[in-house]
Amino acid sequence: MRSSSTLWVLIPILTLYACSNAGNINFKASSENRSEAYADSTTAASPAPPEARKRIKTAELRCRVSDVVSAAAGVEKLVASLNGVVVESLIRNEQNSSHEFAYSADSLKQVTRYTPVASLTLKVPAPYMDTVVSALTSSASLISHRLLKDTDVTLDYLRNQLHNKADETPVRKKDHTKPEKELDITRYEDAKKDEVIDRTINNMAIDEKVLYSTITVELFQPEVADIQIVLNPERLQRPPLATAAVVALNRGAEFFRTVLLFFLSIWPAFIFGALGWLVYRKLGLKR
Repeated sequence: MRSSSTLWVLIPILTLYACSNAGNINFKASSENRSEAYADSTTAASPAPPEARKRIKTAELRCRVSDVVSAAAGVEKLVASLNGVVVESLIRNEQNSSHEFAYSADSLKQVTRYTPVASLTLKVPAPYMDTVVSALTSSASLISHRLLKDTDVTLDYLRNQLHNKADETPVRKKDHTKPEKELDITRYEDAKKDEVIDRTINNMAIDEKVLYSTITVELFQPEVADIQIVLNPERLQRPPLATAAVVALNRGAEFFRTVLLFFLSIWPAFIFGALGWLVYRKLGLKR
């Protein structure tokens, strides 16, 4: 009897001890998990060192040169030697004015004033951007404007990474805010995948812009006058004398025909006019 009573006392004590130990273990485990998660988030959100930051460098220049064509060719060769890419190269002539003057009896002097312009879009490795900018500014006779930009996109890059890491957790029905239907869950998962892909592509674009700097260049030279002697189109269109005489006679005959037909078409007016004149004369004689 004494042993059974002892067991009845020990069983509740052992049960309470086991529960308290399990609670302590669970509390420690949850605390460790929270501390690890906090450490991961702190590490991910900590500022990146200067050498690891994502910096995009761009430049815009507008310069005057002595010869647009040769200057553009020199810039293209320089970019190619630096393992860069010429994205676009356009050479055009912007016409300012055009005038024509009489030069001889059947020719004209045509004077056209225009400005040669070259527009280039370049991509060069970021460490060589200053080299290209220095070469352009040193060869230019006038710098209309120069703009250098250094944009830090580290936080944008980190934001995309954190969003993608958060979206790696699989979607469960109980986590879904929409009605629990397979079609809705599938659409939701597809939308999440598209967002992850878009953020990944954005980060790839950022990496490319960080590695290769974009330089926009516009080259122009002083105004140029183009003088040409051209034939007078009015003299070329003038017919020979015999042909002009025949045309003039035909025009006179046509005019006479028109006048004759006009008077013939108003013959009733002549009749009424004659009758009125006769009545007037008779009345005048009676008086």
